[in-house]
Amino acid sequence: MTRPLSDRGLLLLLAAVTALGPIATNLYLPALPAVREYFGASVAAVQATFSVSLVTFALGILVWGPISDRYGRRNAVLYGLSIMIVGTIVCLAAQSLHWLIAGRGLQAFGTATGLVTARAIVADLYPAERMAKLFASLTMVAVLGNSLAPVLGGFVATGFGWRAIFATLMLATLVVGVFAWRQLPETRRAGVHPPRAKEMLATTWSLSRDPLFAGCVAQSAVVYATFLVFISLAPYVMVSALGRPATEFGFYYLFIAAGYFLGNWSVGRLMGRRDLHWMVVAGVLVTVAGSLAALGFAALGFKHPLWIFIPMGVLAFGQGLALPNVTATAVSRSPDHAGVASSLIGFLQQMIGAICVQLMGHFPTDTPMPSLIFCASACAIGLAMLYVFPRVDGRGRQALPPALPSTDI
Repeated sequence: MTRPLSDRGLLLLLAAVTALGPIATNLYLPALPAVREYFGASVAAVQATFSVSLVTFALGILVWGPISDRYGRRNAVLYGLSIMIVGTIVCLAAQSLHWLIAGRGLQAFGTATGLVTARAIVADLYPAERMAKLFASLTMVAVLGNSLAPVLGGFVATGFGWRAIFATLMLATLVVGVFAWRQLPETRRAGVHPPRAKEMLATTWSLSRDPLFAGCVAQSAVVYATFLVFISLAPYVMVSALGRPATEFGFYYLFIAAGYFLGNWSVGRLMGRRDLHWMVVAGVLVTVAGSLAALGFAALGFKHPLWIFIPMGVLAFGQGLALPNVTATAVSRSPDHAGVASSLIGFLQQMIGAICVQLMGHFPTDTPMPSLIFCASACAIGLAMLYVFPRVDGRGRQALPPALPSTDI
């Protein structure tokens, strides 16, 4: 039997469950060079520990929603955290890179329950006018976890070795799991059943033929792939090209997190004064400017990390401004099956990002140029998409939800 939990206590618990995913990813990032050295593997091989986790996280986004509908929100959270613990144990004991990849995949699949089920619990309990504020609160915690995890991961990996990162994750997951087991209530409403598979497939097929939805998926995938490629290669670049210790990556990553946070914050400030299309265009233009500035500074031979991370922080601001509006537009294209649309765009974001991360792992990391060229090219493609696909606006949509801050980055 669970103990009663106040609204604030429930929000803190859901925030902790949601934050485990980004923390697991970003705590591990500074350890990538150490993992490569330990196993004597190539960058591309070690990148699989990152890209495979993106694939399994994407699959989790599709799976945990129906599981929480059928078996309950509480059970979905407990199942997911259990799988995360098993994956973390596999990573901690891994004696080969293949086992580490498998463990990371299991870990990511389990963490996907946090993002999906926490939103479902909020939707079960609160009216629409409160949901936006609560989603934003969950996002802020996730962004905070994103910001601090690379700093902590760098110190843990340097001081105690890369395996200590997984011991830290195991402890954090156990603590959150015990609280969830003792205090998380079941919030699924009686009699509610998940959509039939045939109905979900029909909705997916309809969305795939919608030009505006396709444009939103393409635009969001470009934004997300740019972010993933940069943060996954930056630790190698810091060590190999810039001669910096792994601990410094976490500090410079704060520019990325702060930029994205401010972009999300600006969405709320501009809502009602600027339309969605204006914010998307402005955001994409800012990403182009930031990526070109970083590429230009690197081409001119500026070696200090600030010449890369400050412009990339500007790029992240543009992403934070554009991505929530693109995502909100995509989800609103199917108001009767918003969960299917949300899962579909999240799945495709992760899959496209995983492919780009793995492909870029074959390029040299003793120079920042390949990753920065990718970022500038992707942002330019995003700009071109504004003229190819229908404009992102509110015409012809029903019950469009407010553009909420996204927790993807």
